[in-house]
Amino acid sequence: MRRTLLIASALALLGCGNRDFNKPSLLDKPRILAVKADPPQPTFGVATTLSTLLYQPPLEHVADQCPNPGPTTYSWSWCPWPMSAGTDYQCPLPEDNFKQLYAGLGLGTPPPYQLGEGESVNFTNPFPAPILYALCRGDIGSSLGGVGSAGGTPDGGSGHSVFNCDLPAEDYNTPNASDTHPIGFKVTIKVEITPACPSLLPTGFSPLTAIYSLHLPTNDAIPVNQNPELDGILVTDNWSEDLDGGAGSDDGGTSDGGIASDDGGGSAVVDGGEGGSDAGQGYNGPDGSVALDDEASVTVKRDKHVGLALDMLIGTAEHLAVPSTIDYDSVDKLTRHYEHLDIAWYAEAGDFTGDGKGENTGYLPTPLPAGQDSPPSADDLASFAFNTTNTWDLPKVEDYKYGTARIIIVVRDGRGGVTWTSKLVNLEKQP
Repeated sequence: MRRTLLIASALALLGCGNRDFNKPSLLDKPRILAVKADPPQPTFGVATTLSTLLYQPPLEHVADQCPNPGPTTYSWSWCPWPMSAGTDYQCPLPEDNFKQLYAGLGLGTPPPYQLGEGESVNFTNPFPAPILYALCRGDIGSSLGGVGSAGGTPDGGSGHSVFNCDLPAEDYNTPNASDTHPIGFKVTIKVEITPACPSLLPTGFSPLTAIYSLHLPTNDAIPVNQNPELDGILVTDNWSEDLDGGAGSDDGGTSDGGIASDDGGGSAVVDGGEGGSDAGQGYNGPDGSVALDDEASVTVKRDKHVGLALDMLIGTAEHLAVPSTIDYDSVDKLTRHYEHLDIAWYAEAGDFTGDGKGENTGYLPTPLPAGQDSPPSADDLASFAFNTTNTWDLPKVEDYKYGTARIIIVVRDGRGGVTWTSKLVNLEKQP
């Protein structure tokens, strides 16, 4: 079985021999941190753009291990079925069988499994919502060649679905799939990336591989999901524009981040996501905070607890009937929620250990009474503020000699929505 490197296991695998192997937030090896679809829930016939957040160490950091960096290459594919370690991360439904199924549904010719080899590619939703609804309920196409049976064509429905579908929360324990009201059909997106310096990876673990579930709508009346919005990162404590040293100094620093480019030469920054590399540049927050940029304009102190806050509004957690879902039933039978946000914090130096938060924070407000739609409560506002801030503990020079450090934040909403931002921070020379 060909070994692949997945997001979930990358840190454990790459950490062997590294004293910081138990710090998932530390960026020191090539890693796929996230995959994003924009829009995250395309309707029938609508194209979504697929892209990755790929981290590659600055060439200055790894010159002795990677003297001859090559091009970064990408290969994208999709599958209407889940992929896992049990399938060697290959599509378990043969493409010819899927073509038969698709044609048997009267839909013509489906898109090929291979999507392209660019840094980003497009995928067009090939399924009308009513077809996906019926597939999820098992009304049609419940047995497929190579998976459920030897036929490989629709069987007229058996009341049992073999597809991977999102259900309303109260339906997940329902034994009969025909009793459910599916709200999403998950197809699998796979990207394989050969980084500029594959020598930095353990033998046999290149290319890097990431799996992403794209949630396709099964009901056109349900509002589709949107990606979270993240405008930038603010430094709230232990920073100064006047501190000496850092970018451009003789201690190995670099003013541009030094992320390996796709062609192996020069430098390019990691995709900054929403807001761009200059989002909020020069902006001062209400508490005297300052916005980071991608030019290392802001200097932070070493060996200190550096305060961080995300430039993000509470409304980016979209209104839902039940966490992570939108229910099929009338809203007056349900409590009201906002979707859960998961926030992952990464950096090239230091860690996130202050305030008892760590490298992952999250937000889910208190449910509202049935039918009520009011502004977030004071408690929810406080919870959102707490979980969108963190403490970044910076190392001394002897522990990290470089003059800059990149920090990356990834936000997920639990329904396939993803966003991120990437900034570069200048570090003082001492201590």
